[in-house]
Amino acid sequence: MATGFGIGPDQSGNNTMPEDIQAIWSAMYIRDGILTGCDVKPTSEMKYKIIPGGAMIKLDDFHKIPVPVLAQTIPTNPAPATGSRTDIIYVKQNFPEPDKNNLVYVGVGTSLPTNAVEIGRYIVPAGATSTAQCTPTGNRVFTRPVGGQFGILFSAIDTDTTVHKPGEQLTRGAGSFGLWTDSDVELKLSSCVSSELDTKDEYGSVIYRLYVDDVLQYSWERRFDRFYESKEFSRIVTLAEGRHTVKYTVEHRFSPPGMSGNWRVRHGGPDKFSGDDFRVIHRGVATV
Repeated sequence: MATGFGIGPDQSGNNTMPEDIQAIWSAMYIRDGILTGCDVKPTSEMKYKIIPGGAMIKLDDFHKIPVPVLAQTIPTNPAPATGSRTDIIYVKQNFPEPDKNNLVYVGVGTSLPTNAVEIGRYIVPAGATSTAQCTPTGNRVFTRPVGGQFGILFSAIDTDTTVHKPGEQLTRGAGSFGLWTDSDVELKLSSCVSSELDTKDEYGSVIYRLYVDDVLQYSWERRFDRFYESKEFSRIVTLAEGRHTVKYTVEHRFSPPGMSGNWRVRHGGPDKFSGDDFRVIHRGVATV
């Protein structure tokens, strides 16, 4: 039996239980992780300074709980005599069984315990006498509400600056990404191309064709000439829950008679040209 969040007891004493609230939190947040804050800072001792914040802890596939993280300083073990050690700093929710209490606990160890989420990670070198001598590493993972925007789902940058000729079709940016619910997704391409030579006034065009699940979504044609001009193209599509593949193709489309039609992507160099930068960006839960 389940009771809605915040419903008081009935005549039989049925009322909102902790498991009901945990299930609601699990439905609201797609994964565990940091809500806000929870930075881990080194100190002049073998201790870590914890910045206050909050985190979402996953208990199982259907239950999560948000926990407060208080400002504090926690000790770690002495550095190893040789080699190095990885310190994992975490926040853990205790339970009366088996922990004998229900406190939120911030700890450090070499592995992540159950009912905990990682908030920081440091490499401790041999002989270190303070965490200021340690190297931050790992990936601080943040959680977001299911209805929020989750940012970049996939990205690929074409850095191949070799010359391409008419008749070549290139497949670029092939990959995949997952959606936990029907979503609006932005397909964004920043294109930086030019003619083969930057000392000769040739021009023409290339065409980009963008595919999701091997189905053509949009085509964009752009002019190229001797200048390293960047152009951005963007469309928003609505995609169903599940895993999707993505890619784009690019090929020569037009050049005047007497011109080679040869073109190339421009990337890097002292001016840091962008190349062809393709991104799939989550723009929120689909509303239609």
